[in-house]
Amino acid sequence: MKELSIYIHIPFCKSKCNYCSFYSVPLSELKPVSGCADLLLEQYPEFLTEEINIAAEQYSLGGSHVNSIYFGGGTPSIMPAGFFQNLLGSIEKNFKIAGDAEITAEVNPESGNLEKLSALKHLGINRLSIGAQSFDGGALKTAGRIHNKNDIYNASDNAKKAGFNNISLDLIIGLPGQTKDIFYNDAKSILSLEPAHISAYMLSIEKGTKFYKISKKRKINGFPFTPEENIAEYYEILCGLLAENGYARYEISNFAKNGYESRHNLNYWKRGEYLGLGPSASSFLKLENGKEIRKTNTADLKKYMRNISKNGGIKQNNGDFIEILTEKDKINEEIFLSLRTAYGINAKRLSELAGREIIDKFIKEGFMQYSKDNIALTLKGALLSSEIFARIMI
Repeated sequence: MKELSIYIHIPFCKSKCNYCSFYSVPLSELKPVSGCADLLLEQYPEFLTEEINIAAEQYSLGGSHVNSIYFGGGTPSIMPAGFFQNLLGSIEKNFKIAGDAEITAEVNPESGNLEKLSALKHLGINRLSIGAQSFDGGALKTAGRIHNKNDIYNASDNAKKAGFNNISLDLIIGLPGQTKDIFYNDAKSILSLEPAHISAYMLSIEKGTKFYKISKKRKINGFPFTPEENIAEYYEILCGLLAENGYARYEISNFAKNGYESRHNLNYWKRGEYLGLGPSASSFLKLENGKEIRKTNTADLKKYMRNISKNGGIKQNNGDFIEILTEKDKINEEIFLSLRTAYGINAKRLSELAGREIIDKFIKEGFMQYSKDNIALTLKGALLSSEIFARIMI
């Protein structure tokens, strides 16, 4: 039986954060799309349900065993509980959701009220990812976030009251205005909430974001952008603090208490199959003919809705991208996805693919290390992962 993860993209948010490169549409901009924001929010589940039906038939996915489901965004927590109920029902009709499936919903702190979180728990969602990002008011303001530190504490408390014990908190390393002391306080604050999982992302200025548009000015709201060497220093500080408090770094940006690693994310890094639903969502599927494909939906809400409405015209969807992977593509993905994890890749296999000489060089320079029969990146190597991957991929 085919094993599958499902990602559902909710492209709506109250406002666009300054660092965000994910496709999303602020609620204030929905009127030109549909003429009525409320109507579009009501209709959106119908498009996702239809996409599930189309994908199940087109890629022979019906009856697949679903081990994880992830509601991401955007801001999933702005959606009513009925949205999640309808989508989970549609997934159940087409696939077999494992009894112990990990089902995650992203939550913004300001929308993490007890009533909403209790409803999500009742529907079978068993993991929350709360976008804290920082506890400092100045850093949150430069990031364009609309919550404050009290919202983070309240959302975490409400999640626990609602019965969630698998809670993840997100932290961004290197926001403008985030000094070493501020970041240290951020790390201590997130630890005080005792989440099961922590995701910590080093700030990257991505094209198309508000940060990118003003990055040449080197400041926002009077705060300078954080130099890369400072971001690296903050990351090392965080790794040390988390290790001292029982969190293992199992991937470059992810830390967990024992048994709370994200199964959904691990499936990505292990090249497991996943189906992405919604505009900009990506899928990785292994077809019956031995081909492997990566498919990315158009990052345009109107085009996405038109594509799904066509149904019969799915082979020529406007703006969708489909890539058939070559053997070289597969090998390169195996290398860099495996090395992102703390488990690494089989040493003999890596030497065959990349060459013994360069691997020995990286080990000697302290960027790689042996982990039983595998080779993994050291903390030093994790900070330079992009450069290392570029050197060893074929």
